Amino acid sequence: MTDARDAPEASVVVAACNRREKTLACMRALVAQTHRAYEIIMVDDGSTDGTPDAVEELARTARVPLRVLRNGRNMGANPSRNRGVREARGALVAFIDSDCYADAEWLARLTAPFADARVGAVTGLVDDTPATNAWELAFRGTHRLPRRGPVGRVVIGNLCVRRALLAAHALDESRPTRRLVDGSPDLAISARSDEEGLNLALRAAGWKVLAEPSARAVHDHPYSFRSLMRQAWFGGQSAAELVWKYRLGPRKDLAPIALFDATLVAALIAWPFVSPLVFLAPLAALVPPVAAISYNELRNKGKTPLELLRSAPALAVYYQVRLAGYARRRVELLFGRRTIARVARDELARVLPRPEDLA
Repeated sequence: MTDARDAPEASVVVAACNRREKTLACMRALVAQTHRAYEIIMVDDGSTDGTPDAVEELARTARVPLRVLRNGRNMGANPSRNRGVREARGALVAFIDSDCYADAEWLARLTAPFADARVGAVTGLVDDTPATNAWELAFRGTHRLPRRGPVGRVVIGNLCVRRALLAAHALDESRPTRRLVDGSPDLAISARSDEEGLNLALRAAGWKVLAEPSARAVHDHPYSFRSLMRQAWFGGQSAAELVWKYRLGPRKDLAPIALFDATLVAALIAWPFVSPLVFLAPLAALVPPVAAISYNELRNKGKTPLELLRSAPALAVYYQVRLAGYARRRVELLFGRRTIARVARDELARVLPRPEDLA
C-alpha cells in the first residue's frame, strides 16, 4: 500500500474517446505543468483510433505519473470521470477535457485557492481557439467565467474539487450518452448538466465555489451548422432535465425568448382582427432577450461588438433551437415520458461533509 506521504497533492482526471491527436496535445500540456506534486489519470472510454496506446507511449517518458485506464466499452464522460476519481490518490481532483490545452501554470493556479479550508471547488477559465466560421464564433466563450471570486456555476472542462466531496457526491450517471446514427458517442454534445448537481450540493453544504481565471485552458472544438444545432437541441433538453431534477426556476437565458415567441404568435393570431399596431407588442418583447444575450456575449463570453454583430444570425438560430429542445423535453417530463428522478435541493447536502467536518 502506498504511503500517504508519497501521495500527490492533486490528481488530474481526463476522460477521452478518440480524438487521438488532441488528446495527445492535452497530455503533453499536462505533463509540462509547473505544479510540484501531481499525477495524471486518463480514462479511455472505448476509443477506436489508438488513443490509449499513444498516451501509454507518452507515459513511458513523462516526468510525472501518468496512468491510462481503459473502459471495456463506451460508458460516457461522467462514468469515466467517476472511475478516474476512484483511482485518484490526490486530496484534490482536477478535471480537464481531452480537447483542452492547459497553460503551464494551470494546475498550480487552479489548486492555490484551496489554501482556504472552506473552498470546495475552483473552476478555471476556458478560452476557445480562433473561430473559423460563424457557428464557431456564435458558440465561442460559452464556457468562460472571466471574473475571479465566488461564482454561480462551474465548468467541468476546467474544474478542481476536493476528492472527499467527490467521493460523497459522484457526477451524474443517470442519463445515457447521446449517440450518432452509427451508435458512436456524439462528441459535439457537451451540455449535459454534468456538474450542476455537484455545484448545488457544495453550496447547500456551506462550501465556497470560486472562479480562478488565471487557471486557463484553451478549448479546441470545431463546430459546423449541423453540430452546433445538435449542441443547441440537446443542450436545451439537458437544461430542461436540470430544472426538473433539481426543482429550479425558469431558465434566465430562455425565458425572455419564450416570452417573445409567445407574444409574436399572439400578434399573428390577432392581426386579422385588430390594428397592425398589435406588432408593437412583440417588438417590445424583443428588447429583453436581445439585451440579455448581448450583455452575456459581450460581458461574459468576451466577444467584441463587431463579433456580436457577425454572430447575431447564428445566435438567433442557436437560441431558438435550444428553446425548442428545452420545450420538448419539458413536455415529456411533465407527462411522465422518459422521466428522471427529482431531487430536493435541501437533500443534496446531506451526504456531503461540511467544511468543519474536514477541518
